[in-house]
Amino acid sequence: MPQGDYIELHRKRHGYRHDFFEKKRKKEARQVHERSAKAQKALGIKGKMIAKKNYAEKALMKKTLAMHEESSTRRKVDDEVQDGAIPAYLMDRENTTPSILTSLG
Repeated sequence: MPQGDYIELHRKRHGYRHDFFEKKRKKEARQVHERSAKAQKALGIKGKMIAKKNYAEKALMKKTLAMHEESSTRRKVDDEVQDGAIPAYLMDRENTTPSILTSLG
């Protein structure tokens, strides 16, 4: 058994403290405010670095949300118009596919 795993071993045997998850949640909630205060106080190159990191996180989050939004939307199947085709208002509207299939094809 590797050395230094005593914390994990103790948690495996005895579990977490009764208030561990509540303290963890509160600490993460406070961390947002502390990061914001540090970002507002930062000057010069350090401020630029913090702003660049925050912008990268925000852009990644927007891309992720857009990807999830696109995968959940449904688009109409675009087929070639054939002779004697039925107008769209007369057709049944169940002929749709998930948009992820149309974007991959």
